[in-house]
Amino acid sequence: MYDNKNLKGRKKKAATIAYKIGDSLYLNITNRCSNTCIFCPKFSQYKLYGHDLLLDREPSFEEVLTAIAAIEPTGIDEIVFCGFGESLLRLELVLRIAEELKRRYPYPIRINTDGQANLVHGRNIVPELVGLVDTISVSLNASDAETYMQLCDTPFGDDGFSGVCDFILLAKQQIPNVIASVVDYPGVDLDACRALALSLGVSFRVR
Repeated sequence: MYDNKNLKGRKKKAATIAYKIGDSLYLNITNRCSNTCIFCPKFSQYKLYGHDLLLDREPSFEEVLTAIAAIEPTGIDEIVFCGFGESLLRLELVLRIAEELKRRYPYPIRINTDGQANLVHGRNIVPELVGLVDTISVSLNASDAETYMQLCDTPFGDDGFSGVCDFILLAKQQIPNVIASVVDYPGVDLDACRALALSLGVSFRVR
């Protein structure tokens, strides 16, 4: 489910599960996504700062923890669920890993998400993240449903954009830090996106 059509037939090889960029440790647990965003770099290549993020298969709980331990996560500021896919498609794995990370390490946990997990799972999943996730960065990406559909090709139609906004509103009630982000891309009204983020009561970031 939620296999991007652009990836079909592409040969996969061994990939990086855990990787560092700056002071953050990132976890790459799936290449699947509910959207097919036209600006996503994975449709041209899976390399990011020298890391190959094209998975030959989705890693298990044990494989993710082994990959983290191999890096010896010291001197970092946070651990982030973010690869070239939507981590919350694997919600049960995210919850299990986050719980173990909280037990082993002192670092805050962030999830970068497209904000459609509630639509995918058919329920409000935010309460399940409470106590495990410190920051959620939600890809808002547009200030209206029409632009969002053009950019992100969501399978949920107009509900995709409203679902993102609803997810942000629900998340800010229970998660300590919620950020709405957008890509600086032609056709994106950054000022309107900033105004929308502020009206939703969260901080705003251009990426």
